[in-house]
Amino acid sequence: MSPRKKKPERIIPGYTRTPDNREFFIPQISVIEDKKTLRNKFVSPIFGKVVKDEVTIPQDRQGFGDIDKKYDAFRSKKKLTKEEAKKRYGHQYYEFMRVDSSTIKKVYSEEGLSSEDLLKHEPVEIQPSAEQIIDEHTKAVTVDEFFKSAEQSIKEQKTDIVESEVLKDIILDTGYSDDNEFVEEEKEDDDIIFESTEEEEKEIEDIAFADDFEYEEYKPPVMPKEVIPVESAKTGVDYSHYQLPPASLFKKAKARTEQEPTWIKENIDVINQTLLSFGIDGEVTNYTKGPTVTRYEISLGSGVPTKKITSISDNIQMSLSALSIRIEAPIPGKNTVGIEVPNKVRESVFFGDVVNSDYFLNSEDPLLLAIGLDIDAKPVYTSIESMPHGLVAGSTQSGKSVCIASIIASLITKNKPDEVKLMMIDPKKVDLQQFADIPHLITPIIDDPKIAVESLKYMVNEMESRYDTLKRFKAINVKDYYSRRSDNPNFVKMPRIVIIIEEASDLLITGGTEVEDAILKLTQKSRAVGIHLLLATQRPSADIIKGAIKANIPTRFAFRVPSSTDSSVVLDMTGAEKLLGKGDMLLSENGMARRLQGAYLAPEEIEAVTEYIKNQAKPEYMFSHESLIVMATTGEDIDMIDELFKDVANYVVEEGKCSLNKITQVFGIGFNRATQIVSTLEKFGIVSENVGTKPRTVLVEFDQLSKIFESMEQL
Repeated sequence: MSPRKKKPERIIPGYTRTPDNREFFIPQISVIEDKKTLRNKFVSPIFGKVVKDEVTIPQDRQGFGDIDKKYDAFRSKKKLTKEEAKKRYGHQYYEFMRVDSSTIKKVYSEEGLSSEDLLKHEPVEIQPSAEQIIDEHTKAVTVDEFFKSAEQSIKEQKTDIVESEVLKDIILDTGYSDDNEFVEEEKEDDDIIFESTEEEEKEIEDIAFADDFEYEEYKPPVMPKEVIPVESAKTGVDYSHYQLPPASLFKKAKARTEQEPTWIKENIDVINQTLLSFGIDGEVTNYTKGPTVTRYEISLGSGVPTKKITSISDNIQMSLSALSIRIEAPIPGKNTVGIEVPNKVRESVFFGDVVNSDYFLNSEDPLLLAIGLDIDAKPVYTSIESMPHGLVAGSTQSGKSVCIASIIASLITKNKPDEVKLMMIDPKKVDLQQFADIPHLITPIIDDPKIAVESLKYMVNEMESRYDTLKRFKAINVKDYYSRRSDNPNFVKMPRIVIIIEEASDLLITGGTEVEDAILKLTQKSRAVGIHLLLATQRPSADIIKGAIKANIPTRFAFRVPSSTDSSVVLDMTGAEKLLGKGDMLLSENGMARRLQGAYLAPEEIEAVTEYIKNQAKPEYMFSHESLIVMATTGEDIDMIDELFKDVANYVVEEGKCSLNKITQVFGIGFNRATQIVSTLEKFGIVSENVGTKPRTVLVEFDQLSKIFESMEQL
């Protein structure tokens, strides 16, 4: 093996070899002669030749890292604990409280602050809080300490105590003074001298300084917390002075003339001539003129089937030049066939014509409704209690919304707010808003489908709770409950509740099985506990209004619909496709349909009656929308919500937009955690759903956000 070659010796300037072959290096450091030379030298392209001799603290962002670790880089002395820093300087970050009134001049001068000035602050005296002051003054004392302090104060300030009105009363009542002498007082009316023996004096002293002297310990007043006006229809509001709206608020039609129009005789002749031309043995024997249509009654000869009349309905319509006709073969309760023909001059029917009657105003039925006039021009009334649920269906401009408005007006005109309560669901957001803020509402008008689903679930729970109440008092329904309990001093009213749903088909499509199940439970069981349901829809198709729901809604309000198929869905019979619109309707109760003209209620009339009611009382809601959102979103998992949820919600509402990247940067959290928080914001209805690449929109303001937080705290 060849010997290892020795590396050649390197000669490096500045290195010197010691006797023991160790190397060391002496660095060459340039010496700065004076400060002036240093100032004139180039330092950096940013500062140039001048650099400020001061400490630059980086801008901090909330929520990033440990603040104490950041500030340790600028500490030159041993760090004090937070308690020591607060006691000495009044703040835990004492190093940054460097400028005060004594050093402010040095800051703006060339002299600057020295290291001694930076920590020259006097210890700050911490002022006691208001709670500490109250606790100090309201500490409990013993009886002996109390009277000893009182006796000492009497001796020190004798003159002031004599002038005190309170101590005057005590001395006059007991006859005792600090010198063990009796006080003499002259009254204005008569001169009476209070005297006492030594035994009486001793007895008074024993009573005054007894150890078992009873006294009430002073307690500081407790400030009331802010009351949240939500969630109680059982507040016991007194409506004894409440006045029902007068019927004079509603318009009435002009008086009708009893003279027979000439076009009625012409129509009778046309119908008779048509029957004769088709060889049908029959003629018009009577007629009834209504506000919208006139019904002509035809008596058929013996052996003539009614199908012969219905088979030539199109020919009769053509002969009369009518828009549409409806044949009723036969008329219920009569031996004639009816042909309903539109009037050439249509008469208006106003809500005031139906409401302003003794039958309606004096009826004891709280759920009596004023609907309109029938074909005989007589008022038509029906009761929700006997319905017990209703379906209102009709196409646009058929009079459906006006009918719902007249139903609501009937209920609030006849009942006080503690007798009938309303829950309105309006997905279209415009039809029922005229009735907002009336005291009959159990919750603000609902226009969000998600809240509507939860409100129906709430009413199912209310129904079960009412059944438990009826069971406890052995009542079979609300009427029986009132008859058993109305005389009891602990009687609690059980107001009827009417749930009105506009565009039920839209709600059924959006809510799916949850809405169907809730509606099905209510329609099956809620009649006995005074909860009733009214569904309104423009799309009465069989796939939406299913048979299970229809079977429990026997009362139908049918307006003009596009086809006979839709009429069959609503009425289980044809005929609604022949209606004229604008309030012309068929009311089907227990399978019997009758034609009538619905009453017209103008928007200004609705405004007048609602203003009359709102001026007397304010709404007392059973529940708020925010509480429903919290209950639906969290349930029993309220404690599982992220601790940054409220901070992120406030940040999003303040910024007016929701960005995952911004949230991760501002709060210093990961992307997955930020995604989970935003998903919770969406469930609470604070931000919109994620639609592709479009940013989420913020749906609430700060006042709505605070209500959501309050509802979360209540749970």
